[in-house]
Amino acid sequence: MRMNKVIIVIIIFLIALLIYLFNNEESRDIQYSKYEKIDLSNFTIDEIVKIPGIGIKKATEIKKYEEEYGFNSIEDLKKVPGIGEKTYQKIKKYFYISQNIYILRTVEKINLNTASYEELIKLPGIGEKSAKKIINYRKIKRIENLEELRKIGINSSQIKQIKGVVEF
Repeated sequence: MRMNKVIIVIIIFLIALLIYLFNNEESRDIQYSKYEKIDLSNFTIDEIVKIPGIGIKKATEIKKYEEEYGFNSIEDLKKVPGIGEKTYQKIKKYFYISQNIYILRTVEKINLNTASYEELIKLPGIGEKSAKKIINYRKIKRIENLEELRKIGINSSQIKQIKGVVEF
């Protein structure tokens, strides 16, 4: 009889411990860390609202910043309205910046008016068809800004990916 009580107490303790482990913040962080980190140069709002500490409002602000300015470093998250130092420290571990984007943004920019076909297809989001469109367009008219690329069928996502990487 006494042994049964000890076993019941141990079982209750283990259940309480498991409940604690799965409900505390560190545990959620560990659970989330099983997923891949999110690339700040290519993400959706739905992906980042899953991160502890980011609700729909902050997710929308992060996406808005990414579309307007692009992220050159993870520290750029601090420039997003609503993200202070405390939030930044909590969420920074969930993000990275694509190495290709980082390398391109830290080296000399590619001039869309003089770049070779090979240079163009190395740009993020620019494939063979888009490179040919750019080359054909610049035979007619010099490219002055990213908005001109929309006229030749380069979509918003592609333009966003080369923002900060190209010049004219």
